[in-house]
Amino acid sequence: MLLLLLLFLFTLSSFYSVYFQQPDEPSSFSFLYAQEKVSNSTIVNIPKGSANPEVDITNLSPRQWYEPREISINVNETIRWVNNDTEPHTVTSGLGGGLNSLLTNSLGKPDGLFDSGLFSAGDSISIKFNNSGTFNYFCTIHPWMEGTVHVRNVSINIPSYPVDQFENKIDDFPVYNFTDDGSVEIGLSWTPVSIMTNEPITFIMDFFEYPENSRLHLWPYNFVILQNGSEIYRTADITQVGSSTQTLAFDLPGETIIRVESAANGSSFVDFGTFVYKNPNTISTEFQNVSNSSSGLLSPLTLVYLVYGIIIVLPITLVVIIFLYKKKKI
Repeated sequence: MLLLLLLFLFTLSSFYSVYFQQPDEPSSFSFLYAQEKVSNSTIVNIPKGSANPEVDITNLSPRQWYEPREISINVNETIRWVNNDTEPHTVTSGLGGGLNSLLTNSLGKPDGLFDSGLFSAGDSISIKFNNSGTFNYFCTIHPWMEGTVHVRNVSINIPSYPVDQFENKIDDFPVYNFTDDGSVEIGLSWTPVSIMTNEPITFIMDFFEYPENSRLHLWPYNFVILQNGSEIYRTADITQVGSSTQTLAFDLPGETIIRVESAANGSSFVDFGTFVYKNPNTISTEFQNVSNSSSGLLSPLTLVYLVYGIIIVLPITLVVIIFLYKKKKI
């Protein structure tokens, strides 16, 4: 009798997937998994070619590795990821390696909230989100594949679209503005588009020289955040092929100004306004803001020039030494 019961349970499990809670996740969160097709789930497509991207690394730009890359649902709703690629993938919570992982071999950083494990081409994985919050995820095998799920608590009014500092909807996104001298045009967008406290926000910037409309390469700039009229964050960086990104988390909600200024001329800058909302999610992020604008001996641009100098001068010096040595021998 016992043998028949075990055989029945094994057969039943082969036809129906049972929802289960990930055992090592924090007790305050609940993520339910299912392999079967949930009729009322929201579909996210993993397109063909995601495992073998043909990306021009000199002109990196966001791509829809998950379609859509950013999605909003309500608490207790389910998302089903469908693998239409030719290779297996994962849906793993945490921060991926970004497009830079193609160059740096970064594997991303799982945060342990949920992990689908590998699911093959043609298969799908469903996850039910029982708690509100914003959840970044990526593929552990292909860490350039990144996505974001916003889970809304219907009782909390946080918009699912970008807003300015007065909480008005931004219709044209990214936002483009000129520096006060009209020499540089800067475009700014961010993800997730709904900015909340205690979660990492990635700001994506494009820089164009005006009126040529050519991308500004190796242009030094300062990235500054102001809240309530006070500067709360500042870092220095340089553009790469006319683009750059900065990622940080906000501690306080309220009206916020993102300022991008020329490192060579601090009076030449562009301001972008947005609003930071208080995060209803009580889980605090482990992300730490890091500024490289402390008083140091070398700026990022100086370091680049130093590297270029070593690359160029060292071989020339070596050739000259060899030439003089051989000439002396003759």
